[in-house]
Amino acid sequence: GIKLDLNAVYRMMDKITDKSIEKLNELVYKNTKSLFRDKIDVIYFDATTLYFESFTEDEFKKNGYSKDNKFNQPQVVLALMVTKEGLPVGYKTFSGDTFDGHTLIPALNDVKQYYDLDKVVYVADAGMFNKTNLDELEKLKDDGITYIVGARIKNMTKQLKDKITNFDNYRPINEDLSIAVFDFQGNRLLVTYSKERAKKDRYEREKNIEKFVNRLKKEKSLKGFLNNNGYKKYIEIENRKNCNTKITIDEEKIKEDEIWDGLKGIITNNTDIDEQEVINQYANLWQVEEPFRITKHDLKIRPIYHWKERRIKAHIAISFMAYTLIRHLEHRVRLQYKKLSLQQIRKTLLSVQASILHDKKTNKRYVLPSNVPLDAEKIYKLMDVSLKTSVYRIM
Repeated sequence: GIKLDLNAVYRMMDKITDKSIEKLNELVYKNTKSLFRDKIDVIYFDATTLYFESFTEDEFKKNGYSKDNKFNQPQVVLALMVTKEGLPVGYKTFSGDTFDGHTLIPALNDVKQYYDLDKVVYVADAGMFNKTNLDELEKLKDDGITYIVGARIKNMTKQLKDKITNFDNYRPINEDLSIAVFDFQGNRLLVTYSKERAKKDRYEREKNIEKFVNRLKKEKSLKGFLNNNGYKKYIEIENRKNCNTKITIDEEKIKEDEIWDGLKGIITNNTDIDEQEVINQYANLWQVEEPFRITKHDLKIRPIYHWKERRIKAHIAISFMAYTLIRHLEHRVRLQYKKLSLQQIRKTLLSVQASILHDKKTNKRYVLPSNVPLDAEKIYKLMDVSLKTSVYRIM
């Protein structure tokens, strides 16, 4: 029954400064760290984009490569770090035109400055694979910080690509997976071949080509074909500059692409962990991809309707706090009770309701609690929150 003035909420947001956000990151890190006996030894890193219901750019919200396909709307870039259990370590925001690959080093510098880390392995996808990042990461090796990063194997030298695509260099790990290890600038380049992944790659390519063929029957516009990332790499355009433009499938490009089906590269400068552990750590990258899904969909972090930089940062900070709380709750429930997803926890807690009965003669109000599910009862108890199950009077 409490009503809040929306303008008062907005004014409160203006009090969330850069210093407040710095303190928030420190508190989140300390609380996450407190859940583990040992120091945090693996951190997963990724970045995403958050768009605005606006078409006006400024120094912070800018147009850039949008992961939400909102290329004509300004955005900001959010970089997030989590543990191998998916618990948040910290975050950092960037202007919307920042390339994903340029977010890693600034975030790492914050980690060095504010967090007490001993030996830690950073895990990131191929979007972070560029010379600048690898050079900077190499400098951190003496501080005990090493990396596992997805490699863009199609961009390697011809000599190395020939080795990668020669299956005589691979040895089986299990029925599905084979591995080959190569030297890349003094570090280990692990390339895995998965039969299941090859099947998936082939299926997606054939699906894209089928889509292209069906579209070719209906549309002759060159622009429409060039805008599609799914199949534009397979098309060949003849007589582009005159009215007799011809669009066909380039069979050679398809054959070139087939060679890479099922292959995935990972590069690491860590010499202490074995090949299987490198593969497992990289496969765990979903731990940092899932938070983006949760914050975007469940917590509805986007679209952002604020336009002042401070309020935008405050909006993201509040969303990050909410995400941290639900992730910690999920972790504690799993450790002390049983594994429940965030959706299950939310549904269970929403079922804890009450009816308010108003006696108009005496003007007294009574609360009639609903039946409480066992899961909800356990969650309240482990969080040390009292839960009334019988009728009681309120003023």
